[in-house]
This record gives sequence, structure tokens and C-alpha cells, in this order.
Amino acid sequence: MNPNQGQTEAWNGGESVHYVSHADRYDRQLAPFTEALLKHVHLGPNDTVLDIGCGCGVTTLQAARGARAALGVDISHPLVGIARDRARAAGADNVEFVVADAQTHGFDEGHFDAIISQFGSMFFDDPVGAFTNLRRALVPGGRAAFITWQELDANDWLMVVGRAVERFAELPDLGGLAGGAGMFALKHPDEITALLTGVGFTNNSVEPVSTTILLAGGAGLDESVDFLLGMGMVRGLLGRLDRDQREVALDEIRATLAEHYEAGVGVRLGAAGWLVSAHN
Repeated sequence: MNPNQGQTEAWNGGESVHYVSHADRYDRQLAPFTEALLKHVHLGPNDTVLDIGCGCGVTTLQAARGARAALGVDISHPLVGIARDRARAAGADNVEFVVADAQTHGFDEGHFDAIISQFGSMFFDDPVGAFTNLRRALVPGGRAAFITWQELDANDWLMVVGRAVERFAELPDLGGLAGGAGMFALKHPDEITALLTGVGFTNNSVEPVSTTILLAGGAGLDESVDFLLGMGMVRGLLGRLDRDQREVALDEIRATLAEHYEAGVGVRLGAAGWLVSAHN
């Protein structure tokens, strides 16, 4: 099996469908994290920046506004296709997007002043190899900044589903490096720090970022329910239930989202991530 083959198949297949269909909604939902990430990395007009797991390109394009050049890399052809379309529409001539696996891609050594990633650094089959490869791509003294998810139970927007499922089935122990690539692979600060230190990064820090998000970017209640239920993580949790249990859980999820819905604004729920910093 090729490195990251499972992720390659997922993000060029079923996992990409929901993301492609709702790209703008994802961007708006995650906007508080995007703002925190770019504010922290302090890009300047002479910086060349690499965006790992760039998805549909929103972080890359925003980073490019304050940098000399930006390269967005993602393993997904459908997502990179949207990113390229967005760059053309914006006339962003200092941005490039490449379909590649950042874990093994042959980046020019010492080329980038900064590396960023918004929820894209948790999907490596070989985290040590991946972060070694990324550090090699940084200039001496270059910096890296990543956003990863905290524990499932720290994220109210997902625990709406988790609590409904827990009535009938034990939730899986998601994530941690031992659990392999996935949404919660980098949920433990001590593991993150040890990983980065082990491959040669210095001045490593992990800080909490807690915020309120608008589910589906402020869509209406019905659209927000459909958006949440269409996510791969949510489908997996609900798949642990039989048909009758699932119907009860769905009713509870809809009722909870309705409690957090404000007309004309959307469904407000808490979300929590880690802001990771490192230097070469």
C-alpha cells in the first residue's frame, strides 16, 4: 500500500463529496479558526508560505494577501480543483495549488518562510516522516503554525451527535497518534510537542483556541441539520446504531440544534482546537 493510500482514496471519493458541495459553508463555519491561525503566523510581504491540506483554498488565498507567494497542497483532486477556480476568479497570481501528499512530496529544501495548516495536519499515516519532510522545506529560522482539533467531547458542535449516540452505544476512542490518521490524531498536546521536538522543531507550543462557530456557516435550521448529518464523522457515529435507535438519535439531534438556532443568524455551537507553533 502506498503512503496515505487510505486518505487518498477517501478524499478523492466519498469524503470529498460533502466538502465540495458545501465548500463556502465550511469556510464560514471555520472562519474563527482561520482568523486565529493567520493572525498568529504573522506573514509579511517577503514571505513564501506553504499551506498543508489546503482543501478548497480559503486559507491559502487569505495567506497570499499578506505574503509574496503561497503554495497550497492537498491530496484531493476535487478540492484542489475548487481552490484553483477560486484563485482564477480572484485574480490571485501569487498563488499555486498542487495535488500532492505533503508527507512524501519533494518540496525544495529550505524554500518556505512559513508553513500553515488548518485542520490538515492530522491525516498522515507517518507523522514523523511527514513533519520531517515539512521541516526540511522550511528556511532556517522558518516557522510553522497549525490548527488541530481538541477532544471530541470538547467540541459541542460534534457532541450534539455524540450525546445522542451515547444513549445507545459507547463512543469510540477517537484519535491520538496511536489511533492513526484522522480528525483527532493530534488531540493530545503532549504528543504534538513530542512529535515536533523529535523531528527537530524548536520553540514548540500548543495553545487552546475555543470559539463559537456557526454550523454550516449560518445556514437555516433544516440546512444546518442536513449539513451536520452529511459529515463523514457524523455518519460513522450514527452507523453504530440500529434503525430504531438512529431515529431516536436523529430526533434528539434536530431538537438540540433547534435550541441553538437563532433566526437570521444560524446555529451557534462551541468548537475547540489547538494552535500549534514551531520553528526550524
